[in-house]
Amino acid sequence: MRYSIEKGQSLFKHSIDEVPDMNDPDFKPHTHKSTYELFYFIEGDAYFNIDSTKYEMRNGTLLLIKPGVLHNIVFKSDKKYERIVLRFKEKDITPKLAERIKETENIYFVRNSELSKEIMRIDDHISNIDNDWLFFTLQNSLQIILSYVVNYKADMNQYNYSDEVKQIINYIEDNLLNIENIEYICKDLNISKSALCKKFTEAVGVPIMSFVRIRKIILAQSLLEQGNKPTEIYQKCGFNDYATFYRSYKKLYRQKPSSGVLS
Repeated sequence: MRYSIEKGQSLFKHSIDEVPDMNDPDFKPHTHKSTYELFYFIEGDAYFNIDSTKYEMRNGTLLLIKPGVLHNIVFKSDKKYERIVLRFKEKDITPKLAERIKETENIYFVRNSELSKEIMRIDDHISNIDNDWLFFTLQNSLQIILSYVVNYKADMNQYNYSDEVKQIINYIEDNLLNIENIEYICKDLNISKSALCKKFTEAVGVPIMSFVRIRKIILAQSLLEQGNKPTEIYQKCGFNDYATFYRSYKKLYRQKPSSGVLS
């Protein structure tokens, strides 16, 4: 790791993994309920899933990940993995910029651009600015980077899932509350269990039933935010018992579902 500066929910991080740990929780499907994330890919052999879209990563790819959106990286080999991650809340930026960011696309290819240079300039700030001034400097740098982002042309050459995997994902979304096991999906889609598991895990990077549980938990979070109690909504979200719901929620959001307000 080159640096990691964190204050509250704000994060400025430049990381290098000589061999990526495929079991690292940060690489598994997850969401940031109240924060945006800028992900700048420098080196590695991987693709990135944002909701139901798959993006091939290359040096200079920049992703904008919005709050509440399911995402994860999938490694195709153990090649060295390097990236810069900037995480921020809407209140951290100007209101005008916040409105533009909401309408901004997910993916950009920015290698050798002024935007890329501004992102890499954070390394210089870390090395040259005193600690008393560092976070203030980083926040100002974030405003400049985002100003470039909202004025940059998005890279729409995205690599989507195959039609078969899209069909599986669409089926899960349409039948989420009724899915109790993998056999339920296999029967309706007329596909063998082994074929379904292989196709889905290779494409999405997570076992299919783990994906189903994550989707159920995201639904549960939306109900919690509406004021519902955890003990009242777990069945509405397709869980047979509260204990399973509790464990699944804590695994995804890394806190208890008691308040529904994510830190």
